Amino acid sequence: MPELIPTNKFIEDLEKFRRQAALRKKIAKALIHLESNPLHPGLHLERIVNDPSAWSIRIDRRYRISLDIEVHLDSGNPDWTAPVLLLRVLDHDDLYKSPR
Repeated sequence: MPELIPTNKFIEDLEKFRRQAALRKKIAKALIHLESNPLHPGLHLERIVNDPSAWSIRIDRRYRISLDIEVHLDSGNPDWTAPVLLLRVLDHDDLYKSPR
């Protein structure tokens, strides 16, 4: 189980959803899945093309969370047991333009 480390931008993004209880519940669910099983199919984990070290997971059809896996295995694959840096919570299109 990876340790989830939020960045300041992640926390700022999260604050924007303070009054949206339904969305905050979805965010919490996604983070629980990420922490317990980063490869959970419901997360729809995918690499962000314009930032080779960033990945994203799905919150719902509109929002995603970007993240960075800091440790990689000798094979080049991410080590999903290592700490995961939570970068942003943004609308899908905005996140893929600027994942950090």
